[in-house]
Amino acid sequence: MHTETAVRAQVVALRAFTTKSSSEIAYLTGLSISSVNRIYARAIERGFNPHEDPLIHDRYVEDKPRSGRPIKQDTATQDIVISKQAWDRYICRNRSPNPKKKWLSEDQADSEAWIDTSDEEGSS
Repeated sequence: MHTETAVRAQVVALRAFTTKSSSEIAYLTGLSISSVNRIYARAIERGFNPHEDPLIHDRYVEDKPRSGRPIKQDTATQDIVISKQAWDRYICRNRSPNPKKKWLSEDQADSEAWIDTSDEEGSS
């Protein structure tokens, strides 16, 4: 379960600067006791020492780097792919590769529309 950075900082502050127990902090933050202990232990591992430097720096409570395969495309290639996809959507929607021609003229729409002669005469 993902814990927000601000909640982690709150856990570290409560553990370091109050007399509250892990169970009390868990109750206040809505986390489990083991999560409270793990967050504080990780801050200590990352260099947090309340006796030397009482500031809680971001590096003490930030997310760990995620594992996974890095992307192979650079941002320029990604932009090209996205622009082509957006262009294809435009062509499919408007059936025209001409970007200036967004709407059909009224005459062209009338010529392409199917009209029932009984509708033209006003009879049902």
